[in-house]
Amino acid sequence: MIRSYKELGVLGTRLLAFFIVLTEHTTISAIYPDSPESDPPSQWSSMSNNFPRHCSPFGVSVFAKDWPRNKFVHACNMLAQMLDNDQDGCADDASVVKKMRITQSGMVMFGTENSVNYDLIANTFHGQGLNAEETKLGCSGSSETSNCRDAAIEEIMHVITAKGLALAYPDQFGECKTNVNQISTMQQQMDIARGGHFLGVPNSYPSSSIYHYDDQTCDYACMGTEFIYWAITSLHDGQNAKASDNSVEWEA
Repeated sequence: MIRSYKELGVLGTRLLAFFIVLTEHTTISAIYPDSPESDPPSQWSSMSNNFPRHCSPFGVSVFAKDWPRNKFVHACNMLAQMLDNDQDGCADDASVVKKMRITQSGMVMFGTENSVNYDLIANTFHGQGLNAEETKLGCSGSSETSNCRDAAIEEIMHVITAKGLALAYPDQFGECKTNVNQISTMQQQMDIARGGHFLGVPNSYPSSSIYHYDDQTCDYACMGTEFIYWAITSLHDGQNAKASDNSVEWEA
């Protein structure tokens, strides 16, 4: 019985390789200013009327409405540093950034969950949501506690893995295919963690499963997005503080 994600082995090595030592492509430069504000690309200039804050680490747009400036800077720099983990000013993998830009993906951030209004977002912009109220600077990263977490880590990682990593490396990290004979290495490992190949949420997960997400609105691709977040953060000991609370969904 697998009770720890680290026992899954093969994907763990590949995830660490991507997020720690993948530095072969370094063609897209950026800096990490205390004032990351910038004007949005012309095709989304109309969004400025509703989203007064914008930044674009490595050309990936982040739009914010009703966000305190310190939280906005935090989110911008988090995206930049996830794309440039060694902070040498160059994206660790330009292929990932390129896919995010080709698909016109980024972050769209409202103040609260109740204030989210999708009508304000341009139809051509594929934005991952994040709210200011769930972005908590005091308990981000290693400062997380059992009752306080910074949701910016998860949501920003989602857009990178789903719109960048999965598309740049479909055989290894792809999320779109559902046929068990065609799925990516990541999806194969997810099936192991879930205890089987389920396109939706099963009536009950096998007792051997360590990943048992039960959101009925989350399809197989969505399950992959959530899985790789759990896997990466667990490999970096990022879930230790909330291990007990996480056990409903994740037991590694």
